[in-house]
Amino acid sequence: MTGPKAGERYRLVKEKTVIGRHPGCDIVVDSGAVSRQHAAVSLRDGGCWLEDLGSRNGTTVNGETLSEPYRLEDADEVGVCDQRFAFTIGDTTPSEWVSLGGDTDASRSVFHSRDDEEALIVSQLDIPRPSADDGLGQHAEAKLRAVIGLNRAIGSSLSLEDVLPKLLDGLFAIFPDAERGFVLLTDVKTNRLVLRAKKLKTAEEEGGLRLSLSLVNKVASSQRAILSADATSDSRFRLNESIVDCSIRSVMCVPFISSQGSVLGVLQVDSRDIRNGFSQEDLEVLAGIAGQAAKAVEQAIAHDEKVAQEHFKRDLELAQRVQQGLLPSVPPQIEGYAVFDFYEAAHQVGGDYFSYVQLGDGRVAVVLADVSGKGVSAALVMAALSADVRYTLAIEPDVAKAVTQLNASFMRSGWDDRFATFVVLVLDPKSDQVAVVSAGHLPVYLRRADGSVTAIGLEETGLPLGVDPTYVYEAATVTMTAGSTLVLYTDGISEAMDHHNEPYGLVRLEKTLADQASTAEEVGRRVLADVERHAAGQVRSDDMCLVCVARPAESS
Repeated sequence: MTGPKAGERYRLVKEKTVIGRHPGCDIVVDSGAVSRQHAAVSLRDGGCWLEDLGSRNGTTVNGETLSEPYRLEDADEVGVCDQRFAFTIGDTTPSEWVSLGGDTDASRSVFHSRDDEEALIVSQLDIPRPSADDGLGQHAEAKLRAVIGLNRAIGSSLSLEDVLPKLLDGLFAIFPDAERGFVLLTDVKTNRLVLRAKKLKTAEEEGGLRLSLSLVNKVASSQRAILSADATSDSRFRLNESIVDCSIRSVMCVPFISSQGSVLGVLQVDSRDIRNGFSQEDLEVLAGIAGQAAKAVEQAIAHDEKVAQEHFKRDLELAQRVQQGLLPSVPPQIEGYAVFDFYEAAHQVGGDYFSYVQLGDGRVAVVLADVSGKGVSAALVMAALSADVRYTLAIEPDVAKAVTQLNASFMRSGWDDRFATFVVLVLDPKSDQVAVVSAGHLPVYLRRADGSVTAIGLEETGLPLGVDPTYVYEAATVTMTAGSTLVLYTDGISEAMDHHNEPYGLVRLEKTLADQASTAEEVGRRVLADVERHAAGQVRSDDMCLVCVARPAESS
């Protein structure tokens, strides 16, 4: 029902149909949040049973998280992360269904049906736009009373959470015979109507809340108000189980139309009392209310979106502060060596990571990592990885074995779709020996005093973290001679783009490193300046991280 495969149908004929991200699944959902084997539908005991396969993000049915096998019923809505499926028996059209997943308090039980016969609709009305100024017209007193009541109810409210319940309260005061009222708003992502508010005069009917599919679709598609004075005799709804079962005799349904002419949603009021059914005048009053209320709903939607953006912005700012707290504030003091580092996220938070870890016998580990993905999710993985790195390097003196253990731990963490390129060098300042282990990371460069530049440990470079839990990593060793510098970096350096979309590249990086420089900071600043010249002000799409570790020439 959503995503790039929206509209596709899968007939359940196998004993077990597996849903997941792995290409070998029967129904493949190509989304990073979906587990390799996420859920399955089994045919047994005369029905179709849905079960979650221990997925990381869970499976839902009609908005409820699945905790045990569930027997699917016609029109059930199955959620696999951000993708939604509909289970059907017979030939129904998912695009015509009404979703009740938007309101956590709403009953999940809803009847959906389809009848293409022409309706014997009692009355239809065009809805005035929020910007229309055509006076009150006929039934002025009732309309004026309704508008005053509406303004009084929602005038001081800004969010939908306040506006919609007050709107329904006002309608029940205006239409005392109304027994049920519903507001369904259009979900901009799926273009489906989602129940956002309801009001019931009495307890819900047995079997849960039921809405008429045919009616709301007709109103939304025609953008006209509809009155069905006796729904059970209306041919359009004659076969509609939801109306028949609820014994609804009188229904008014009107659309909310935005100032731009799009359908914001649908408002329905109904009654089972045939003796006091709604009239043409009632529909005109409700249509007038809808025209005015649409503006309040539109403003409330805009307000809620702005509030959500502000909350997201504050969350990002907090995440940025937390991430900055995980990164070194200053380079370490290493006897006989100098260290320069630079870090800048492309967005407020990023997936690049670097750290210094003090080990036994005066050794120091320098770590760089680049987690796949961007934004908050990558930053969270980075935070977890940083803790694992410190723990693993502290308990395992052999750096190659430490990275092997780190990879296994990364796989056990259940990141599923995530991986990270990773490089660590362990410097022993007493012997000037450096051990380098790379897990799929970019080459570490050694710049010697004569300006020659060599990539270290290319043959020993292994797979990125998170690819193979059994992979065994190897270390390369090198001696730091006087005047030499080790350079570690992430792809924000090598893949910085110019205005022709050409990357900075490793060839240019090697050339820049070969230029004359005497200190770690001078090497680092020269690289950063050259990258900036190449990018020429282009917006960066990736985080930039650079660490230079130098043994000064005068220490010889």
